[in-house]
Amino acid sequence: MIIYVFIVFIALCVGMAVSVYAFGTGGKRKRIFQDIYFSVEEANGIGVIYTKTGEYSAVLKLENPVQKYCANIDSYYEFTQLFTAIAQTLGEGYAIHKQDIFIRKKFTEESDENREFLSTSYFRYFNGRPYTDSECYLTITQEVKKSRLFSFDGKKWRDFLVKIRKVHDQLRDAGVQVRFLNRQEVNEYVDRYFAMNFRDKVVSMTNFKVDDECISMGDKRCKVYSLVDVDNVSLPSVIHPYTNVEVNNSSMPMDLVSVVSGIPNTEAVVYNQMIFIPNQKRELALLDKKKNRHASMPNPGNQMAVEDIKRVQEVVARESKQLVYTHYNLVVAMSADTDIHKCTNHLENQFSRMGIHISKRAYNQLELFVNSFPGNCYGMNPDYDRFLTLGDAAACLMYKERILHSEKTPLKIYYTDRQGVPVAIDITGKEGAEKLTDNSNFFCLGPSGSGKSFHMEVSEVKTETNGCKIGCCKTLIYS
Repeated sequence: MIIYVFIVFIALCVGMAVSVYAFGTGGKRKRIFQDIYFSVEEANGIGVIYTKTGEYSAVLKLENPVQKYCANIDSYYEFTQLFTAIAQTLGEGYAIHKQDIFIRKKFTEESDENREFLSTSYFRYFNGRPYTDSECYLTITQEVKKSRLFSFDGKKWRDFLVKIRKVHDQLRDAGVQVRFLNRQEVNEYVDRYFAMNFRDKVVSMTNFKVDDECISMGDKRCKVYSLVDVDNVSLPSVIHPYTNVEVNNSSMPMDLVSVVSGIPNTEAVVYNQMIFIPNQKRELALLDKKKNRHASMPNPGNQMAVEDIKRVQEVVARESKQLVYTHYNLVVAMSADTDIHKCTNHLENQFSRMGIHISKRAYNQLELFVNSFPGNCYGMNPDYDRFLTLGDAAACLMYKERILHSEKTPLKIYYTDRQGVPVAIDITGKEGAEKLTDNSNFFCLGPSGSGKSFHMEVSEVKTETNGCKIGCCKTLIYS
């Protein structure tokens, strides 16, 4: 009898184990990270992400086209025109997910080559100095109709491959350094986002603890800030891609959302910018219905809404603007002992100066974090997490600037950038990977004691080291 009871008990345990393995425990929150991706494959050198909901995506790594501190207003408008054109190229059923990542690092010398004493002392002085580095990724996602059964559509797949290559060509023709990530790079990128670790060579995963305020992961925690509260949209009526900053009693243009690159006491910041392209005729019809609904109840608030909708309809009709749904959020990672309220206060103060009041009701922290994974943007709630606007206005809220990096050149002359860390440049403009000129002549101009002779001596040594001959003529001009 005891043997039969023991056999029945073992059978029940095995049955429960099989049931839990096949169907889960009923707790969706514990399996939420298993329900994001189906696989990552490679198609002609392009890493393609397949999600469990049927969408597929390609990831491009690029550098933002606007040089930080360039003070060129036209470059900001060119950025908005570029991404507006990309949205029109993709058309209905596609989403653009741009992720700008800001990593807090400590400076270390890149190469281990033998240097002379002064050069070694120069780099030793800067070792360990903190600075902010940046990376930018663009994910193109094709939407599929949600159903219980997914089927492969060869026509849509070919359309996807054609359009992502068109986007790549548009960016390249605009002078943007861009390339597709392969399968291995996509896997590494997703793992780094999951761990919120973009600094270390080795990435490790840890347990998550989620509440209404933040997500704790090991020795760090992160908080997701939604830029716009859909229930109470607080944005300026007129928006530009830049803002003016006062520097020495003169104004200089800066990125409208440049504050995201300088959040204090953070280890990493991910600025997610999502643009969803809907059917234009359907959205215009819905706008017309909404206008009639507001007009049927005459009061000052409804009258203002009717005027706003009419203004949008006129702009779309006259200038062929595109209506898009957008979502913006900030994923801020910091150490566990950092006061998260200081970061919140900083963001609220900085954005309020621009007339933008970030959402104070982003209680769905885990949902926002998971739906910000590359290729998973269509998981954003259409009713609560997205808002409707014009395509060029959506591009204005994108981050447009890039941080200066060392040039890829054998002839390196080091200067410190505005963060106080050495950056290598090619003063000839013709020895690096990017050719700027074919002229070998240059001169150094400066006041007495500014280091002209030292600079020319270093330039001569560097040039001769690379096997080139140089003739130096020193001319003194006094006035």
